[in-house]
Amino acid sequence: MKKEDTFLIQILKAFVNEQKLPDLPEISLESLAKCASKHNVSGIVYYMLSTFLNQTSDSAISRFLREQYISTIYSSVFKENEVKLFTEKMEEAHISYAFFKGVEIQKIYPIPELRTMGDADVLVAEDDIQNAADILMSLDYEKSGGGSNVWSFHKGIMSFEVHRKLVAANCWNQIDYESYFEGIFEKLIPSNEGSRKYFSTEDQFIFLCFHIAKHLHSNGAGIRMFMDIAIYLRNYQTEMNWDYIWTECGKIQMASFLKTLLFISREWFGVELLMDCDIGTADETTMRQLQKYIMSGGIFGFERDESIRRLRQGINNKKNNSSLFIKSRALWKIAFPDRKHMAYFIPAVLKHPILLPFAWCKRWKMGFENQWKMRAAVHGFSENVEEAKAEYLMLKRIGL
Repeated sequence: MKKEDTFLIQILKAFVNEQKLPDLPEISLESLAKCASKHNVSGIVYYMLSTFLNQTSDSAISRFLREQYISTIYSSVFKENEVKLFTEKMEEAHISYAFFKGVEIQKIYPIPELRTMGDADVLVAEDDIQNAADILMSLDYEKSGGGSNVWSFHKGIMSFEVHRKLVAANCWNQIDYESYFEGIFEKLIPSNEGSRKYFSTEDQFIFLCFHIAKHLHSNGAGIRMFMDIAIYLRNYQTEMNWDYIWTECGKIQMASFLKTLLFISREWFGVELLMDCDIGTADETTMRQLQKYIMSGGIFGFERDESIRRLRQGINNKKNNSSLFIKSRALWKIAFPDRKHMAYFIPAVLKHPILLPFAWCKRWKMGFENQWKMRAAVHGFSENVEEAKAEYLMLKRIGL
């Protein structure tokens, strides 16, 4: 891993703990800026390094990071106002709702405006998803996608994702995560006034852990997601019911991964763990592999070779894992995804399995129209099998 990647983690560690950096090491500011931009933390980097950057001769990089810093703050203020407008409309209509992920995490950051947010995720009751959609469209948002479980709306730089379910797939390990999170809306905590509801600190934390696991197991998860966990622990760990958390994570086979997240929060971000638990030690080689995997992929892993992820899907511990079989199974999954995945293309396929071939045909047509996506998925099949195997084993060792 490059020294700029390592220094970026040190910067984020200092930010999490509200500490000053002692000095600026001999690094490439250009490389650091690219890495920060790739992980969507440029605003934090400028804030933490502003004293040093004002003294550097590399004015172009300093100016770039300052522009990113200003842009981050502007975007945060704008999005906060949009969330407020949406909230007011939901309250007027007496529609129950709850924000999760970015909107809730942002407010506990040392400087909330520096926590970037791609979109605002909001959970509503199943019967209210159309009502929430009508409110967003009344605020000039356009619906731009659409599976049956998540409806997306966009206006300029702001997006809302309206969920009627937190999870809509099994994801991995043959665990029914969809069913586990199914009743979460009934568990939400009502506010003292109004129709807004809140996740308990424990359930929000469990979902954040699951969300990282899902992304890691798929394309990848950037360093900001792990910083979210570290900041969440700094704010809430002493008030959370850890017996409940360990029990619930055990139900969905995430206890080992939770230990990995706690280890990262302590070792990478300097968070003192105050709960009564033994997370043990982590294998150094595995953690180096994980750090490289995280830092090379960017915020959602899209900077990495797509074919490696596809090949990982062709690996099965209980079957032949020769290169030929791995590639064959991976290609089969590209061509014939399962019904839950295909609901994005034809939502009715969930209730009517007979529509699955039509959904595949629709997806194939889109593939032919966007052939670059297909090339990205398969172009490295010949040379990346061993790397896919190494990633698969690394993910297994961290609890996935």
